[in-house]
Amino acid sequence: MKFLDRFDLHNKLKQKIEEAIERRVEARVRARLAQHHLKKEDFTPEELEVIYEDERIKLYDDLKSKGLIALLAALGLSLF
Repeated sequence: MKFLDRFDLHNKLKQKIEEAIERRVEARVRARLAQHHLKKEDFTPEELEVIYEDERIKLYDDLKSKGLIALLAALGLSLF
């Protein structure tokens, strides 16, 4: 058993990241529904799951692209 395994840091960090992402997804869904003057009650659970999954995919894509831009900036490279 490794020394760091005793502290279970990897799982705790992963759980915190997942919780933060889900909070962000929830905020995005609420904003999306508010823009269209809709309420969660207007949708079936299946429809809501589709909306949540769509926002989750968009968020991951945003995080990936921003991470790439940050990496390129750290290396002193530019996209343009």
